[in-house]
Amino acid sequence: MAGELAFAAPRMEEMTEVAIGMGVGGITGLAEGVIISMAPGLGAMEPVITWGTLLAVPLVGAAGALFTRGMIGNAFQGIAAGGAAILGYSLPALVKPYLPTAARGGEGARQMGGGQGVKQLPAGSPASAPQRAQSQVRAGMEF
Repeated sequence: MAGELAFAAPRMEEMTEVAIGMGVGGITGLAEGVIISMAPGLGAMEPVITWGTLLAVPLVGAAGALFTRGMIGNAFQGIAAGGAAILGYSLPALVKPYLPTAARGGEGARQMGGGQGVKQLPAGSPASAPQRAQSQVRAGMEF
């Protein structure tokens, strides 16, 4: 088989393949996203539902694409592509808890600003902040 590259107007069959693949892939991503977003409400079943959905959908799509032909095969290709896209998008957040602390970004969130020496005003309305700050000023000398 020669490795040719040709630019031409797409035929009806090719446009149909692309339309079916994109349509089914979008619907797959939507359905998979809904399932994964509902999984935290299932309690102990959350990891099973999340990981099961993320891994099973692309595998079913790939198997269907390999063993069928025509429009059904194109639909399974869309399922495999949509499922793989959702898996790739979700994988970093799902793997992060299992990584060592250094790979997760250190010990925790860093405080912005002056650090330990930052004084915070007590709770109250923002309009009275200058008066509160003035009342808390202490005058004195320390040696």
